[in-house]
Amino acid sequence: MRKSIFLFATFSFLIAFQTPNLYAQRNSDSIRLSIDIDEVLVSATRSETPIADLPLTIGIISKSQIEEEMPMTPVEALKYEPGIVRQSDGGLVSTPIIRGLSRERAPVLIDGNPFVGGRIRTFSLIDPFQIERMEVVKGPASAFWGSDAVGGLVNIITRKAESGYNKDFKIGGSLYGGFQSVNNHLRGRAELEGRGNGIDFLIGVGGRNADNITDGNGDEISNSQFESTNVDFNLGFSPQENQRLEISGKYFKNDNVGFPGGLGAPGPPRIIRRFAPDEQRALNVSYDIKEVSDKIASVGVRLFYKKQNLHIDQFTNVFFPMTMNVNREIHPMLDVDVPNFGGKFFMSFNQKKKAKLTVGLDYINEHRIGTHRDLTIKIMNPMGVQVNEINRPFTQIQPDSYYKGLGIFAIEELHFGDKLDALIAVRFDNVNTSIEDGPFDIPAIAEIYNNDNREDTDNAFSGNLGIKYKATETFSLTANLANSFRGTDLFSKYHFTAVGAGFLVPNPNLDPERGVFYELGAKFNNKKVVAGLNFYQNKLTDLFVRQSLMFDGSPSIQFQNIGEATITGLEWSVKAKLGTLSQVFFSGSYVKGENDITGNPLSEIPALQNILGIHFRDRDNRFFVQADAIMVGEQTDIAPNEQETPSYTLISINAGLNLHELINNFPYTKLMIGATNLTDKAYRSHVSRGAPGNQNVFLEAGRSINIGFVTRFGAAVH
Repeated sequence: MRKSIFLFATFSFLIAFQTPNLYAQRNSDSIRLSIDIDEVLVSATRSETPIADLPLTIGIISKSQIEEEMPMTPVEALKYEPGIVRQSDGGLVSTPIIRGLSRERAPVLIDGNPFVGGRIRTFSLIDPFQIERMEVVKGPASAFWGSDAVGGLVNIITRKAESGYNKDFKIGGSLYGGFQSVNNHLRGRAELEGRGNGIDFLIGVGGRNADNITDGNGDEISNSQFESTNVDFNLGFSPQENQRLEISGKYFKNDNVGFPGGLGAPGPPRIIRRFAPDEQRALNVSYDIKEVSDKIASVGVRLFYKKQNLHIDQFTNVFFPMTMNVNREIHPMLDVDVPNFGGKFFMSFNQKKKAKLTVGLDYINEHRIGTHRDLTIKIMNPMGVQVNEINRPFTQIQPDSYYKGLGIFAIEELHFGDKLDALIAVRFDNVNTSIEDGPFDIPAIAEIYNNDNREDTDNAFSGNLGIKYKATETFSLTANLANSFRGTDLFSKYHFTAVGAGFLVPNPNLDPERGVFYELGAKFNNKKVVAGLNFYQNKLTDLFVRQSLMFDGSPSIQFQNIGEATITGLEWSVKAKLGTLSQVFFSGSYVKGENDITGNPLSEIPALQNILGIHFRDRDNRFFVQADAIMVGEQTDIAPNEQETPSYTLISINAGLNLHELINNFPYTKLMIGATNLTDKAYRSHVSRGAPGNQNVFLEAGRSINIGFVTRFGAAVH
C-alpha cells in the first residue's frame, strides 16, 4: 500500500510536468507571508467578518503554513499558536489543549458542522492536505456555536474549487506527497478540480502509512503504527454570482491504528489496543446567497449526515504473579457505531453604520449504537500451554443512547465610528439525552437505571459581550465577557465497561458544565512589528471528570461533577519584519488550573511554554528557511494522580523552494525539507495521556527528517 501511494504520486507528478499550457501563476501566499492577518475574513461569528473588527482571540493557520510545516495531523499544525498544546495518546491519536481545556471542551467543526462521535480520534480522521485553513477561537464560544465550546474550538475549512460562475471551463489538479523518518510515514494525495459555466468540482484521494514511532532514546513506541486511506469530493453550482449550491462528501478509513496511551493504558505488553478499522462517511449539502438585498447580507442553509464505524481489537495479557508468563489472554473485539445528522439555518442583516445582525438555529441528532462485542479468553498454565478457551458470541452488551440538541442564536456586530467595535451574542440551547432499557452485560450496572433517569433534558442560555477600542492607528484594547455551557455527552453519561478489576460506571445524574469567562487584551501593530498580550480567567462549575469510587465491591471510576474550578492564563506574542517577507517571532503562554473545592491543581494543565524563531524568505518568494525552538518548562504544580515532568527544548528547522518562482513557465511546485526535534531530545510531555493521570510514561517522537512536495496546475492555481 505504501509503495503504491508513492508510485502514484510520483507518476502523477511527472504527468503534471508534461501537461501543456497549465503553468502556475504567481501566488502571494498572503496569510503565510504576512505578520498581520487583520484583513482575513473569518466565520467565527457565523458570518464572514474581518478579524480586525472582532474583540475575540482567533488564530488562523493557512493552507500554505500546513504545506510548508508538513504536520502528521492537523493538531501539529497548531503548535505555533499561543495557548495551544498538543495532547498525545501515542501514534496517530492526538488532540489540542486550548487554554488548559481539551477534547470535548474544545470541539472540532468541519466547515461549520460539528464533528460528532470522534472524541480522541477526531483529528486523526482529517488529512492535513484537505484543509484550506483552520480558524481557532480561544476562549468560550458557546454563544456562537453551542454546547461544548468551553475552552475554545477549531473550525476546519476544507478545500474547494474556485467558483465557476461566468468563467470558461478549465480543469487542473494538485499533487501532494511526503515522508517522515521518525515512523517511516509515507503519504500522498491527488486532486482533480475544474470550474466554468457555473459549475465547480474538486475530487481528492489520499493515503498515509506509518510504522512505529521512534522516541528520543532510539526505542520504538510499540503499537503506534497506522494505515489510512480517504476519498472526498466537493461539487458546486452557482446560478448567479452571489449564489452557490454545494454537495460534498468523504470516506475516510484508518486501519491498524495502534493506541499505546489513554484507554487501555498501561499499554504493551499488558494491553495492545488497535482501531481496526476506524471509518467515517459524511455527506453535506449547503446553499448560500450573499448580498440578497440592501437589508439582507446573506442567507445560508446546511444539512449534514455522518456515520462513524469503529472496530476496536484489543488483547489484554494477565500474567502469573511476579512473572511475565501469560496466564490469560483476553481478546475482546468491539464495534462502536455513531451515526448523526443535523442542519443549520442563518440570516445576516445589514444595519446602519455598517452594523450587522446574524440570527439562526442549529439542530443535531446523534445515535450512539450500543457497543457490540465478540470475546475470546485463552487460559494458559505456567508452562505456556493453553488449557482452556472461553468464547462468547458477537452480541450487543450496551443499550443504544440518543442525543438531540437544538440551538437558537442572535449575534450583533456594532461599529461606533472608527474607534470602537462591539460584539453581542445570545443563544438558547435545549439538549435531550436518553438511553434504552437494555441490554446490560454487567448486571450491577442495570440496577443504576430507573424510569426517572433514563432520559434527561438540559436548557442553557449563553452570552458574549466583546468590545474593541482602537486607541490609535497602531494600538488597540479588547475586553471580552462570556459564559459557556457543555451539555452531558452520551459517553460521559451512559458509557460503561470493565476497567482492570473494576468498572467505568455510568452516571445518568451527571449535570451540565457551566462557566463564566473574561479576557483583557492589548495589541500593537505598526505594520513592521505586531505584539499582543492577553490575560484571561475561566470560572467553571460542575466540571465533570473521572473520580475513583467503590462499585460492586471493586475499585472503579465514574464521571462526576466536582463543583468549582478556575483556569487562569496569560498569552504573549511578538512578530517583527525583517525585510519584505521575513520575520522573527516570539510567543508563549502560561496556564494555571485549580479545583476550588479541594485546592488541588487540575490535571492535564500544560507547563509554561515559549516559542522563539526566525523565518527568512527572499523578497521574490523563491525559497524560505525557518528555525525555531519550543521551550517547555518543568511542571511541578500537579494533580494528585499525576507525576512531575522536567523541562525540555525542541529545535526544528524547515526549508523550501518555490520552483515556479525560480524557473520560468514551471508548474506551481513547492519542495520542502525539514527536521523536527533536531537534537533527538528524549522527553515526555506533561499532558501525554495515561491511566491514571499521566502515570503511563511513553516518550514523544525523536528526531525526524521530513520531506514533502506540492504541485498545482491549471484550475488548481488560484
